[in-house]
Amino acid sequence: MWTAFTETIRFIVVPLVLIDLIIENYPQLATAFMSNIEMYVLFFGGMIVASSTIEAANRPGTFKRLLFGLTAIAFVCLWFFVVFGGGIAELTYGPYFVRFDITKIVYIVIFGLSLKGLLVLSVFRDHRHAEKERARKRRAELARKRAEGSRPIPTPLPRAAKFASMLREEFEVTADDEIGYAPAMPPRPVAKGKKVCEVCGAESAAKDYVCRNCGEWFSADNSS
Repeated sequence: MWTAFTETIRFIVVPLVLIDLIIENYPQLATAFMSNIEMYVLFFGGMIVASSTIEAANRPGTFKRLLFGLTAIAFVCLWFFVVFGGGIAELTYGPYFVRFDITKIVYIVIFGLSLKGLLVLSVFRDHRHAEKERARKRRAELARKRAEGSRPIPTPLPRAAKFASMLREEFEVTADDEIGYAPAMPPRPVAKGKKVCEVCGAESAAKDYVCRNCGEWFSADNSS
């Protein structure tokens, strides 16, 4: 905004005021563009303001700043050429006629203004590496955000109910010796004078000390 304001004052407002004063006080002065000088000043001055504003809005090292910087210089040269009428002015005062020719001075000034293009190129070259690095980081950040956006959103696990919010109901406490045990099977009837092996369940004679089926020793109380 500051660039637009200052350029408007320099290339539009002040020149138009001076041109109006010259036309009012020296109506006999004529140049090649005097008939439409105000329109030329407005046009080229507006182009200078627009180009300079866009140039200032872009960072050094970008192609946009380089392009509009050179464009602004070109319009400044054209503006200067038009304002000074190409370097030739004619003044008629009664029977006298005077012709001013300062074309060489105008061309020298335009050449000096065009040298500012070298400054624009130098700024572009000095900041180009930093701008490339900034663009690389910006692309890397964008790729990272895209990669994170493509990942599936994890489904939150259901929160466990708090102990205080559980339903309060009466329940019966079971004895410890009843948990995980089945009721004992009733003992199988054993014939008198026989022994039953506690391992394989085979019957043997009461006088035997070892099971004839699996070879397990009988205990002292395993008798009928």
